[in-house]
Amino acid sequence: MSYQFYKILHMLGLMLTFFGFGGLLVAAYARAELKKSARIMGFITHGIGLLLILVSGFGMAARLGMITGLPNWVQAKIGIWVLLGIGISLVKRKGYIGWPIAILLWGLGTSAAILAITKPF
Repeated sequence: MSYQFYKILHMLGLMLTFFGFGGLLVAAYARAELKKSARIMGFITHGIGLLLILVSGFGMAARLGMITGLPNWVQAKIGIWVLLGIGISLVKRKGYIGWPIAILLWGLGTSAAILAITKPF
């Protein structure tokens, strides 16, 4: 598969991940009682998004010939995505806090984007 295909898949994963965060976070902040199926949708979209990000990220790395040794910026991005994977439990347990959690999640996503675009190290 082409580099462009992996890049599009990566962006789709990003959208799904934050879609899942958004649905659960807004409901928790509004203290709305979600149906079980709505909560499951949030968790599933978050999980599928992270899976797509992981698969497409390593696919892009392979296309760029980085498989033998991942640069530090790629390792930092993997760490950020692990934190975003753990972040769903924060949203589930403390989502009623609202804005601070949203800003934290946006900051992590922005940091990953900055690393990918600038490749600082």
